[in-house]
Amino acid sequence: MYEKRGWIRNGRIRLRFGKGWVEYVKKLKSSLQAYLFIGPFVILSAVFMVWPILNGFITSLYNTKWAASIFVGLENYRKVFSDNLYLLSIKNSLLLVAIVVPLIILLGIWISGSIFDKARFYVSSVRVCLYVPVIASMVVMSLIWRFLLDSQSGLVKYFSMKTGMGAVDLLSDKTWAMALVVLIMLTMSIGQAVLLYVADMLAIPGELLEACRIDGGTRWDLFRRILIPLTLPTTIFIFITQTSEALKVFVVIQLVTKGGPNHSTTTMMYLLYEEAFEKSNNGMACALGVVMFLISLILVTLRFVAERRMEE
Repeated sequence: MYEKRGWIRNGRIRLRFGKGWVEYVKKLKSSLQAYLFIGPFVILSAVFMVWPILNGFITSLYNTKWAASIFVGLENYRKVFSDNLYLLSIKNSLLLVAIVVPLIILLGIWISGSIFDKARFYVSSVRVCLYVPVIASMVVMSLIWRFLLDSQSGLVKYFSMKTGMGAVDLLSDKTWAMALVVLIMLTMSIGQAVLLYVADMLAIPGELLEACRIDGGTRWDLFRRILIPLTLPTTIFIFITQTSEALKVFVVIQLVTKGGPNHSTTTMMYLLYEEAFEKSNNGMACALGVVMFLISLILVTLRFVAERRMEE
């Protein structure tokens, strides 16, 4: 790679390099500049992402109850996959992902595809109305829903009594409680999906839309042939973000249903909160966090594998 010749002067060995050494130094300098640019990101990622994940996995191997740390190995994970309450929380979390994420994607595409080519004022009005719940505090929105659904003084009960339907307590029914959680999550997330889809659809060349109309294509043809394929990157992004949000749902459960009735709406994140802050069992809480991370990783990986097979 480079030529090296040496000589001895005053008892010290000195080296003299050829032209190849100069080129090597230039390449090293160029690489060093690139490393300096990505260095801050790598350091911050290691401190705030990689280390917390590793530390959480290490903590999950201990029983930290009663202010003591006792190494228990994989005992916490065995309990997660054998205890009925933890299995129910995993089932509820996966059920929310299976229902909420597809609904957000389907409704987002349908609403966006129905309004993106309409008058600008109309499109802006719809986007603003749908996005207000997204920018509002999730705590505030959950408290509003709790006020509406309260079994003692809620507006739902008030109107049901006025219409002669009798007292209605939707939160005391397992099916209705889960359905209401799904509905609340939809109202808080659909605005972001519509905003992203509309922005993506507005960037589609007008020639494609005009060609579809000239060829006699229906609205369904527009969706199937143009809108859905060209917004696939946005769909992938929404799938990843909403899958993470559905697995991490906590505020809605805490303020509206409190995991009831009979743990029918208890999720992994809600149990993680109880283990960490009510039972002071950080080891079990970290084990639940690791399981949530692995489930999210598996779901996202399956989505990318399915997309690659569709492209092939």
